[in-house]
Amino acid sequence: MQSKIRVTVLIENTSDGTLACEHGLSLFIEYTGKQILLDAGSSEAFWENASALGISLTGLDAYVLSHGHYDHSGGFEKIFLQDMNAAVYARKEALDTYLSASGGMHEISVPQNVASHRDRFLLADDIREILPGVFLVPHSTKDLAQIGKKSGLYKKQMDQIVPDDFAHEQSLVLDTEKGLIVFNSCSHAGAASILQEARDACGHKRVYAYVGGLHMKGKKEGREICAFSDRENNSLDFKPFSAPKCRNSVNIIYTLGLLLSIIYSYRPPRQHHPDRERYS
Repeated sequence: MQSKIRVTVLIENTSDGTLACEHGLSLFIEYTGKQILLDAGSSEAFWENASALGISLTGLDAYVLSHGHYDHSGGFEKIFLQDMNAAVYARKEALDTYLSASGGMHEISVPQNVASHRDRFLLADDIREILPGVFLVPHSTKDLAQIGKKSGLYKKQMDQIVPDDFAHEQSLVLDTEKGLIVFNSCSHAGAASILQEARDACGHKRVYAYVGGLHMKGKKEGREICAFSDRENNSLDFKPFSAPKCRNSVNIIYTLGLLLSIIYSYRPPRQHHPDRERYS
């Protein structure tokens, strides 16, 4: 019997007005009877949306921070205050200082009110299996600082500001009967590299699905588009199904027949959060 996977989008940066939206991302994942929260948006809005949807976020099996930016971590203080036993899996670099040059150099780190709960973070720098068949995979691809520089993303290192190498970013990987399902909230390192890292970490199994924000926004004939590059398309062993949105909006790439249920709380026509153009 195949395992059913259900993913509920608790917050993203568009909405039809029924629930809150903000510049940020939070996903509630149900898999093999386990419940996982991946990211917590910028504020408590994800919690309010979860409550409206009848989802309890206390006592979950795992809480995960994808990377050390405010728009994925800001809501975790609500988790800490509501669940005294909750601890968040993150990379050991996640609580360092990060900056974006988009619109002028500004800080985009985990907010201080969240980072001050350092004892509530389970920090590591290796691949780890946090639940049966559920892995956290850091980057192993070399020279990612080149992407950081090109993207205008930086970090503080000692007294210097240097391009971000995304050592604070990790993928959440589910090892299913059909293959690997890879979640990466922003895909800063590029989808092709992330998929290869997941394969390498999990016995070189095929990737069955890719879910996340792609940070691959562009324009074609005056219209915004979001698509894989030719190199990334050629590296995939499945056909990209849908990637209609970019930046922190959630994109789903998967093969037909996958027992993956993506639950969107929002439907067109959609409102956009005013900070959606800030690249973080």
